Amino acid sequence: MRAVALALACLVALPALAQKDELFGTGKPPLFREETMDRRFARSKLARLLKEGSPEPGCVMVLGALLTALAEVGPTLHKRDENFGLDPNLQAALQTQVSTPNFPAMAYLVSMVRRVLIDGRLPDEWLETAKNVNTVVKIIDVGKLKMMNEGITFVDSSAFQLPVLRSRYYTDVLGANSAVTTDVVGTFRDTFLDRAVAWGGATMLDTGSNAPKKGKKGAKKYTAVEFGELVSILQWVPPDPRKQEIDLYGTSARTPPPPPVRIIAKLAPKQFIDLEKVFRGQRMLVRGQFWEMNRDVTEVEVRDAVLFEDRDWYGAVLADPSVVATCPAAVNELTGLAPAQPGGFKH
Repeated sequence: MRAVALALACLVALPALAQKDELFGTGKPPLFREETMDRRFARSKLARLLKEGSPEPGCVMVLGALLTALAEVGPTLHKRDENFGLDPNLQAALQTQVSTPNFPAMAYLVSMVRRVLIDGRLPDEWLETAKNVNTVVKIIDVGKLKMMNEGITFVDSSAFQLPVLRSRYYTDVLGANSAVTTDVVGTFRDTFLDRAVAWGGATMLDTGSNAPKKGKKGAKKYTAVEFGELVSILQWVPPDPRKQEIDLYGTSARTPPPPPVRIIAKLAPKQFIDLEKVFRGQRMLVRGQFWEMNRDVTEVEVRDAVLFEDRDWYGAVLADPSVVATCPAAVNELTGLAPAQPGGFKH
């Protein structure tokens, strides 16, 4: 089934994705067509619930959890293949708290993602339902759903994260031996620059107007861009490999940690969050066009950037399975099989 082919892929950087085609695919988004499972989903009680909403506590929990997961999927939908990314902690919460013997929550999430991709946008009714449900559950990132409602745009690859960029730079450029006669720097830039990216795990340092602010030497606060353009400065700190080592001789103390990466995000005019409510030190996801980097990949520039909160879903509480089971729509209408069949003489 095509619905099964749309598997869940965790947002983890994979250095093994070394080759261009393996990391970015063909560069063209896959074409999604309506199939049998999609038509079953469209006739399901849950699909009706997404359009109309429900005051029942169990159904509110189901809607809140599924729309929360759908919102987190949105920014990282990519052109590489039919897979989509979901935080593994959020995926685990969905499987353990929302799925029941009668209700495969993951299968319904896959159907919801497919519906959005087939239509090319999030339905208006789903967005209104999410707004209403969020007044109760307060965990849905409505801004991400608003972006999806305006039309689906893809990043080049959800696997193309900052750890992959740095790993490939150290291998392909800094690790090139003297026998290499090609322009390794030029090849690297041609391969990785000007890519649509969605990079999470960055910490907000500051956001503000780039209007010139003259000091004693007339220096500007940020890098040169158009007068008055909003710029967000973020920082991504790579994992310290020393924390995973057993240091018997005290040598790790003399080894400096890997340097952080400074992200200069030149913001798009339209944002889906209130930037005035974003605080310094908050974990963010930046989505935009990867435009430039310095020679040691300690500073990168992203243009037409859109910012979202990048939540830590460790220990997330989405729903109470016993309450979920009371929702009339929390039944399996995708496969057509009930968990227990009646006896042969019961009609």
